[in-house]
Amino acid sequence: MSTPDWQICARTRDRLGESILWHPIEKALYWIDYYGPFVHRQEGAQGRVESWKIDPFEIIGSLVLAEEGLLLAMDHGVHHFDSRTGSTRFFADPKGGRMDLVYNDSKVDRAGRYWVGTLNLDETEASGSFYRVSSNGEAAVGDDGFTICNGPAFSPDNSRLYFSDSVGRRILHYDLAQDGTLSGRRTFHEFSDDDGLPDGLTVDCSGNLWCALYGGGKVVCLDTNGHLQASIALPATYPTSLCFGGSDLRTMFVTTGWNTPEEAENALDLGGSVLMRQVETPGLPEPIAKLAG
Repeated sequence: MSTPDWQICARTRDRLGESILWHPIEKALYWIDYYGPFVHRQEGAQGRVESWKIDPFEIIGSLVLAEEGLLLAMDHGVHHFDSRTGSTRFFADPKGGRMDLVYNDSKVDRAGRYWVGTLNLDETEASGSFYRVSSNGEAAVGDDGFTICNGPAFSPDNSRLYFSDSVGRRILHYDLAQDGTLSGRRTFHEFSDDDGLPDGLTVDCSGNLWCALYGGGKVVCLDTNGHLQASIALPATYPTSLCFGGSDLRTMFVTTGWNTPEEAENALDLGGSVLMRQVETPGLPEPIAKLAG
């Protein structure tokens, strides 16, 4: 099933599809199934999906594009993944081995720095932190005191960082200095209970912020002042992450998930699939993490 606007890009039926990115050099989509744990790749956003099961790990919180592969935020640390061989090697563990926390969303800012957040395993305590990780794996806390860290995204000039405080049902906005430090935290936009939970974020070339609303069955566009510009319903209840891709970066791709087997079998709900549609304002090329040699 599809709608006049949304089309099925990949019918993967992921338990929790997440962390979708368009590789600007390979011209391919990458995303994960959090619980697979799988990494998926689709050349040119069409046709066959190539998948890797990442053993012996239990979950993948997110992926980012990196030099000669990907960085995967896994249950026991961040690992570099080489898609040519399917091998992984340890890169960093900002949470220091704490097993009451797991890694969640991550992104690379426009200076090539890697940012990753954690969530409380029981989703009950505000013990999650948001880290900035240098090219050699050294980490610093950007902010903390969250139950679930989601997002993030960066303004076109890299002077702003946007962050989804999912349990707080709000998007936060920080000033991002050239050295990577954060300051001036304030609320950028708040959502109602009916909207769902703010999850993945991305920014278009005009600086508008796009957000996937988990449980709300929609994506929304906010201008640089946090005002709602558009709300677009999806044929899936649980969108998780979104990105711009295609030859002109005018295609929006959205990962989705499902909560119950009944939802997974419902032909009217495309949860677990990757969906796509055309947009007027193009996105920006996705940055690639710089790693130490």
